Amino acid sequence: MEHSRQRCSRERDRISDLPDDLLHGILSHLRSFPAAVRTSALSRRWRRVWASLPDLVLPNDLNHDGASSFLDIVDDALASYTADPSVHLRRLEISVPYECENVPARRLSAWLLFASRRLAGELDLLVPISLLSAHKPPPGEIELPPLERATSMSLVLGHRFLIRPPPAGVFAALVDMEIRLATMDARALEVLVSSQCPRLQNLSLLFFRLVNDSDVSISSASLRRLRFYGLNTRHLNVAAPNLQELRVSLLGEVHVAAPNLAELASDNIGHFVFAEAVRNLRRLEAADWSAMAPLMRRFDTVDELRLHADVPHKYKDQSLELVPNKLTIRNDGPSMDEEDKHWSMITHGGDGIKHLRIEDDATSGDFRTLKPP
Repeated sequence: MEHSRQRCSRERDRISDLPDDLLHGILSHLRSFPAAVRTSALSRRWRRVWASLPDLVLPNDLNHDGASSFLDIVDDALASYTADPSVHLRRLEISVPYECENVPARRLSAWLLFASRRLAGELDLLVPISLLSAHKPPPGEIELPPLERATSMSLVLGHRFLIRPPPAGVFAALVDMEIRLATMDARALEVLVSSQCPRLQNLSLLFFRLVNDSDVSISSASLRRLRFYGLNTRHLNVAAPNLQELRVSLLGEVHVAAPNLAELASDNIGHFVFAEAVRNLRRLEAADWSAMAPLMRRFDTVDELRLHADVPHKYKDQSLELVPNKLTIRNDGPSMDEEDKHWSMITHGGDGIKHLRIEDDATSGDFRTLKPP
């Protein structure tokens, strides 16, 4: 009996004989970084398996011991990966909890530096807006190194940080970039997008601030989709020959040179200036009802038109010379009566409308698909 136990103790357990790829799959289904670390107790073979996972996800509910503990856990996790230079991540996700009201900029800079060395895939870094403190310190400065092998980068920084892009280097593989709730210098932003991201296709700059009220110019031969919601951008200039989708929210003028544009959405559509003729749009979405008619004259065809507006009676007689195939009206004002549904703008050339949809906020989300008159 004793001999049998000794023989079993010398034998390797079957789980430890599994290849690393399969063990990584098992750990990924735990969906918990601490749980993955605790698997080190299973056997000597498992002690470092968690530190070679291709996906490192550190969620904001990682611990309940306070903000400093979370930051330490992140630092320790990244240090464990740093210990083995052969390990590279395909995904790094860090979601800072709300309790971390004063995240030091140097910590975020260190995390980004780690990503520049070890990441060959997706980066998601989320720092929430501080809700627990009325005092808002000036934004800390974080250094953004060139992430040469990152394919996707999302930085959501809670209006707490000023991003300093690298003075040199490129994001050679970057296809998708989102910067939200952050501050940047206008010229640095222009260089980052126009010169340092040669493969960038999808760009989202959302609810971000410039250091000073400034104009912004974006020039990119690779860009296909742009979402731009600037809080203090005066004017936006876009030169992107392959741009297909543009969504903009700002008060100033928008100059567009994008001959292949297919989808356009803005809450200030009347301030758009097109440097080149865009003849056909797949979709046009706007809130400026009065500016719609003159804008529509620029196009030969608009397949789908979506209007988000408070529809007062003064616009009741508006007409569109160019009638879309699909028309959706989102009424954010008083409920429309039956006689209001078929305004002259709809009946004027109404035979061309194949699909008409009324979305009425005033009647608790009463969505009506109507047959054109």
